[in-house]
Amino acid sequence: MKIADSWLTRVPCLDTPDLTYVQHVSCSILERIAADRNLLTTLVDEVLSNPDRLAASRVTLLLNRLSLWEAPDRSFELRLNMNPRPENQIVPHDHCYAFATHILAGGYVHVVRRRTDGWKGSFTGADLQPAIVTLERPGSTYALDHSMVHQAVMAPDTVTLFIRGPRRKQRSHAADELMPSRQSWPEPAVPGDEPAESRSATLDEFLIMRRYLRDRRIIN
Repeated sequence: MKIADSWLTRVPCLDTPDLTYVQHVSCSILERIAADRNLLTTLVDEVLSNPDRLAASRVTLLLNRLSLWEAPDRSFELRLNMNPRPENQIVPHDHCYAFATHILAGGYVHVVRRRTDGWKGSFTGADLQPAIVTLERPGSTYALDHSMVHQAVMAPDTVTLFIRGPRRKQRSHAADELMPSRQSWPEPAVPGDEPAESRSATLDEFLIMRRYLRDRRIIN
């Protein structure tokens, strides 16, 4: 199978203010991919032959992710998240974009928080109150707008599909006083470089991630 021949190339544009529509389309995409292990395997394998997708795959202080597919003309990117750092999951944060998630393996406690200081700009933990707490299990799918603050306290072997929409604000925000210490940041890819909160995955790290997915029968 080649992705160029798949239904992914015909997904409609997600650059619309209609959040109900974005949620419906995004969740449908994720659920369809989750049900097609051959397609998911192809998406993962093609990262190896696409330098842009490998460069966009990241090792971050929260988890590792593969950039499986990007459609800039239709304003979305498909990712696969894995290897969460449980000790770094306590930070409430928002995103620059609306997104949807589908849990493939593992699970987590998901907390959506209510801001008490308005809905824009920076915030601290003191500005937040819990609003919705859910337990997400394999098969769960949900979507959130860019204005929502949340945190996902993940089990160690959690793997999720993730689709992001177009950027809606200049930067995301997190409760800075709860951010993980520098000691927990990913090791630099090049010896001698400074650690970073997020950096591109190396080829070796991609191969390790793919093996991890195969061992757990997420892909073929």
